Amino acid sequence: MNETDIVFKSEDSMWQMLASGEKTWDARRWDIEDERIYRLCRGHWVRKYKDRTQNDKEWFFSERHVCFLNKATGEILKFRFEGLNFTDFAPGWCFLKLGGIVERTHA
Repeated sequence: MNETDIVFKSEDSMWQMLASGEKTWDARRWDIEDERIYRLCRGHWVRKYKDRTQNDKEWFFSERHVCFLNKATGEILKFRFEGLNFTDFAPGWCFLKLGGIVERTHA
């Protein structure tokens, strides 16, 4: 982990579920005044095809990783960040889609 990484604090029980692979997402309040959330939603459009067909663009997030700090042990999990999901049943919340664990360290 480095000082520019996005880090969220996590309760031990939730962190353990992330570490075991049982949980592949994390829910956070959709608040772009929070610098971490703002950074996670930034990105850019890229064309998939050279022939400029309709609907051929794909959104790529700028951030590649997101970290979770275990509040009880100080251990950190660094995940590949795969995007944000929003749902009708949880207005005001976003769900962080997590890829595999990239690194596991102590603070």
